[in-house]
Amino acid sequence: MQQAKRRLKTEIPWICDTMQNSVKKAFGGAPNGEFILGPDGTILRKRFWSNPKLLRNDLAELVGPSKSVTRVEDVEAGFTLENREIASGVVPRLSLPGGLTPLRVETVDDGGFPYFAKLRAEATPGLVGPAAEGKLYFAVYLDPLYKVHWNNRAGKISLNIETPSGIALDPASHQGPNVEVDADIDPRQFLVEIARGNSTKPLKVILEYTVCDDGESFCTTVTQTYRVLFKRTGDLGSRPSTFMPAMFANIKELDKNGDGDITQEEIPPGKVTLYVGHVDYDGNGTIEAAEIETFLKMFNNGRGFDSVWNDGQRPAPSNSK
Repeated sequence: MQQAKRRLKTEIPWICDTMQNSVKKAFGGAPNGEFILGPDGTILRKRFWSNPKLLRNDLAELVGPSKSVTRVEDVEAGFTLENREIASGVVPRLSLPGGLTPLRVETVDDGGFPYFAKLRAEATPGLVGPAAEGKLYFAVYLDPLYKVHWNNRAGKISLNIETPSGIALDPASHQGPNVEVDADIDPRQFLVEIARGNSTKPLKVILEYTVCDDGESFCTTVTQTYRVLFKRTGDLGSRPSTFMPAMFANIKELDKNGDGDITQEEIPPGKVTLYVGHVDYDGNGTIEAAEIETFLKMFNNGRGFDSVWNDGQRPAPSNSK
């Protein structure tokens, strides 16, 4: 955080979270939350998923419109933004089962290299409970901090899983997809059938990949090892397209008196922050019918939240009161 403050040359107060996500959890646990705080610490705006355009609209409403938009090159920020010319959106995404739960992932051996790539593991609902069979989902994301890309000319990414006795996988070894371009930054996804019986022992995942930095000053092949535990974790966040529809599917049922609005008295105890924080766009403490409709439109006719945020089609929030 101190390095970022020096690099950005900013004097505004910062909040730095702990490795246990204490601040994130205190603010409701949103995977990419956005909050505007007033001078007295009051939360003026809450959003479960950060949106730069809506943030600018909020600031214009709260502070006043800006006569001009400041660009990075207009200030001495200590750095310049670089336009990455690496391909993205060239690898088709997998169709995934519903209800996937993030699993705890631990690093075992980095091979002496930085973790250019991050491993995410998720399981179908019963695999962290009594069920003996299900599916595992693995996703490998490049860390944008390192500004590296997959070197597809050097070969595909490989993901190999070593299992304890009593656990069967199909398949246990995976190769990334064929990619026509020489370099890209898309995630690599893998889906695995698993029968674990009564075993709760962790899986060992060995990841091998080749990356180059965007400036082509180095290319290297990296082998790194992870341990995947059959334990839920709230520290990985969630993909909005999978968890948000289920979480808010019954929102209209909270309207007990049928007037179209939802007051805090109509929300179950312990859920007020969840619903008001995500749906009460004007911050008056009541979820109006227009706000409910605005929120439900984010489901985008069943396509899920990922498509909404990617194509920027989220409707503007209602400020009817």
